[in-house]
Amino acid sequence: MLTLFNRRIGKRTLRELAWELYRGGAYRPPRSELELAQLVQIQRRISGGVPVPKMPYAPGNRKVGRIWTFDLPPVLTCPYATFCGRPGSAGLYRGRGLVCYDINIARYNPLHLLREYINFIHVVREGYSWLRDWTRFVVDYRGARIIRFHVGGDLFSYWYWGYLKRLASDFPHVTFYLYTRSFPIVAASPERPHNLVVLMSLDGANYKAYEKYGAYFDHITYLAAGEDARGQIPAIDALAKWAAQNGKRLIIFLEHRRLPQLRQALEKYSQYICPNELGVNTTCERCRRCFAPPRDRHFTA
Repeated sequence: MLTLFNRRIGKRTLRELAWELYRGGAYRPPRSELELAQLVQIQRRISGGVPVPKMPYAPGNRKVGRIWTFDLPPVLTCPYATFCGRPGSAGLYRGRGLVCYDINIARYNPLHLLREYINFIHVVREGYSWLRDWTRFVVDYRGARIIRFHVGGDLFSYWYWGYLKRLASDFPHVTFYLYTRSFPIVAASPERPHNLVVLMSLDGANYKAYEKYGAYFDHITYLAAGEDARGQIPAIDALAKWAAQNGKRLIIFLEHRRLPQLRQALEKYSQYICPNELGVNTTCERCRRCFAPPRDRHFTA
């Protein structure tokens, strides 16, 4: 994964270009559409005309609807990654690993990874105000009402988790949500605003963590992946039972390169599977299954 940062974009590597854009102030938060247009000119000058992302946030698409996303580099910011970001089998998972959706995007779309690395640099170097001010721009000038964190990346530190909680507090009329494997980080400070929904991201390697950490999350998800789907059924049964007993949703996602096999093997569990994975004509924005908070939430800030 880290070798992708050395991929060339024009005359420079992705890593070099990201740092030059940072040093040139190409992503300072704008306060108007005019300032954004001026930033785009700075970006073009620094990149030598090579296309680069205009903003840290990415708009929605046909799959998710009008949901904006803020992403970070996968693996680099995923301290608790399982087989999703590492090769080889693990736990109940049997396969080659590296099933991370975002890694596969980064392999064929260097601009996607460039945006993620730019975001990482700025969050670390510029701090909370940079993230807050860009969020204000997409809320005020782009009409963002639902924001997802981390199609790529994860909670990589306690201070960054604090940023996201503070952001939700500063924008109470925006719904924020994320999936995470960084269970200890959330559990160490679980109090958060009601408009920040956090889902526990489980799979065949880490699924038993719900016993220790599940109470700190709004809902739980399970990534069904690998060659032995039926071998994961006892784990799915246990998760479904626990979720029902604790007033949470279980949402199952399927490894995309094995969709037909997994749909067939887990047909009994269709009620839990993400509608998009089943081919239902809907969007995340309309479905709302992931980011609608539970009724009884005892860790609200």
